[in-house]
Amino acid sequence: MKIVVVSDNHGNTYFMEEIYMIHQEDTDEWVHCGDSELMEDHPLWQTYKTVLGNMDITNKFQLSRTEYINGFRYLLVHGHKHSVKRSYDRVTAEAKAADVKVVFYGHTHIPKVETEDGITFINPGSIAQPRNRDKGTYLVMHIADDLSSAELNYYDQDHNILLDLNTTVSFTDQ
Repeated sequence: MKIVVVSDNHGNTYFMEEIYMIHQEDTDEWVHCGDSELMEDHPLWQTYKTVLGNMDITNKFQLSRTEYINGFRYLLVHGHKHSVKRSYDRVTAEAKAADVKVVFYGHTHIPKVETEDGITFINPGSIAQPRNRDKGTYLVMHIADDLSSAELNYYDQDHNILLDLNTTVSFTDQ
């Protein structure tokens, strides 16, 4: 199963549209971690699932959402209301209540994968306004058929793979 994850495009739709054009043939789920600065009726929301970010211009998005696809459950948040810049404590409680092992979040604009307390926290970085890189980033996640692990491949906004960020996570060791 393949999930494409983007975040923090801040009004720039070009990259999201281009990512869709490149990955549309074989992607099962499209995830956006907030701060789109797009209205709730924008055509991109027919493809991408999104949440409310601190810079969004509408409050019509959910603050968080639990999603299910082919037996895989995940929590989607932006992270500003969960204080993800300080710790994962607030979002961990919500993830445990939702019985998920993966949380996708944004807000920091920094691509990152960390596992704490049995939950893997994944930030795709910002596709349009990176904070620790020259170019924006996004994530392509390939989940094993048995849901036991996932390969995480990061790309820059020009679709070059970022080998220094790529990793594999196990969901059985957690």
